[in-house]
Formats: sequence, C-alpha cells, structure tokens
Amino acid sequence: MTLNLSENSGNGFEMDGSRDLTLYIKGLLLEEGFDLVGVTDPEVPSYAREAFIRWLEEGMHADMEYMERWKDKRLDMGLLWKDVRSVVVVGKSYYVDWNPDAPYRIARYAWGKDYHKVMKKKLLRVGRRLKRERNIEFRAYVDTGPILEKVFGQKAGLGWQGRNSLLINPRMGSYFFLGVLLLDVELEMDSPFAHDFCGKCDRCVQSCPTGAIDGSRMVDSRKCISYWTIEYRGSEIPDYIVQKMDSWLFGCDICQEVCPWNSKARATDWQAFRPREEIFGLSIYDIARMSEEEWKAFSRASAIKRAGLEGIRRNAEAILKGRSG
Repeated sequence: MTLNLSENSGNGFEMDGSRDLTLYIKGLLLEEGFDLVGVTDPEVPSYAREAFIRWLEEGMHADMEYMERWKDKRLDMGLLWKDVRSVVVVGKSYYVDWNPDAPYRIARYAWGKDYHKVMKKKLLRVGRRLKRERNIEFRAYVDTGPILEKVFGQKAGLGWQGRNSLLINPRMGSYFFLGVLLLDVELEMDSPFAHDFCGKCDRCVQSCPTGAIDGSRMVDSRKCISYWTIEYRGSEIPDYIVQKMDSWLFGCDICQEVCPWNSKARATDWQAFRPREEIFGLSIYDIARMSEEEWKAFSRASAIKRAGLEGIRRNAEAILKGRSG
C-alpha cells in the first residue's frame, strides 16, 4: 500500500484526498488483524427501514423492548451521533473446527473470550490513533449500540444477508463478528454487495427446529432457541421450545451449520477466540445447580455472561426436562 504523505503544520501530515485517507484507515484495521473492512455512508436504506419496522410491528422482537426503545436511532444514524459522515465496518472470523465432547452445546461465538471487549479494544486503538494524528472524531461499537450492523455490512460490501438473516461473505461464510467505527470525515465508499448467493437453497429454513426462520431474512425471536437461551429473562422456557431445544445450553448454530457457504469458514487466527475448554467440562446436572462461584469461573471473560446465572440454570433444567419428556 503506497500512501502520499506530506508534512502539515495542522496535524503532522496531509493525505492525498479521501481515497488515501480511506486506504490508510483500512490499512490500520487490517494491521489490527480484522479479516474484512468496508466503508459506507450512514444512511439506512429504505428496504432495511421497512423490514425492521415490520419486524417490530409483528412482535418478532419478543420482549426485547430495547429494540423498540432505540428504534429511531437504529433508523437514523444522525440521532445516534450527529457528526457521523462515514461508517467503517469490520469483520473477524471466530470459527474453530472443533467438536467438543460435552452433554450440551454452546454457540461457537461464545467459545472464546467476549468478542465485544476483544474487538472494541482494537477499534478504540485505531480510533484514538486517528484522533491523535488527524483530529478525527470517532465512535466505536461492537454489538453495543443501536446500529443495524448487518445492513451496513452489506452496504459496505462485506457480504449479503442470507435467508437466516446473517451476513454471509462468499470467501468465509457467516462465522464472523461485526464491528463498526463511525467517523466524522467523508471517506471513499465501497460498493454495496449486490448479489444474493442463497439462490434456491433453503437449508436454514428447513433445518430450524422451531420454525423461527421463514426465508424472509428475518428471524422470529419468539421461536428462536438463541433468544430463549440468551435474551429471555423469564424463569421458565415454554414447553414448545423445550421440546425442540435438544442440548442447546446457550445459543444455537443450526442455521449456520447447514449453510453450504460455511464450508469456506476461515479458522480464526486470534487466540482470544480459541475455545475455553473448561466451559465444556461439566454435566448438565452440575450446571443446573451451579453456585455463584462456579458461575464466575464458567463465564469468566465470556459472552456467556449475557444469559446470567439464573438463565443458565434455567436452560440446563429445560434440557433435562426435554430429555425426560
């Protein structure tokens, strides 16, 4: 990568227009180890606005009231941050080709350290460098703000939204995290990903055990195992979900496991996302009666914390109930 830099008394150097600045920022993010980097504008496309509003109006967000509460900001990035001019979207593989020998299953994304913290640390490092060198203001998010990450990922050219709603990249499938860096400068935009390579394939639709996926690029949380085992805050999971949960203790990967594009999944090269094998070393009975101290060790530095101790106990009890039924 060749950059044309010259001394400038205001900020140390001057870039040769938005293209060089864009290449420079992308280079910094690639140096941090991200697999995918794309740039787009902060406008939410009309099709995405309509789909999100429909998702809410039909109640597919279940009791995740924060989705409704922050609706306006999700649909207008200017309400989230009035100075945003560019959206830089990054992707990082979390895939590990490993089949743990355990009596329960945990979604792959939670096998390693908490991705929110791992990725945000790297985004903040780049943002602070841009602030220091170029006086560029920024905001960094990793699934922690009211942003339609997958929509902006497609706009930034990282992939297309599959029938299961996940962003799919043609070179690495869907096992990757998304992060967003908002900047107050206009960069050179990437072309949106224009193709839908799902074609006639509906394996994710047919394989979802609860029918949460209908192929419309939206997931009905009211039927989704991931919702019930992670986001749901009630004390008991409904029988119609328990009967379909099988051994899923936290999350569900079925719609990704059956996706043909994930035959191209790229193994992560970040040690932080390598599996913590100790999370698979217990029995379901151990988890159902887990103590506070055991929970702290089990969920240490992990996205599993999202479910909470009571939620994990509840999930384990649901698995036991499903097996006995």
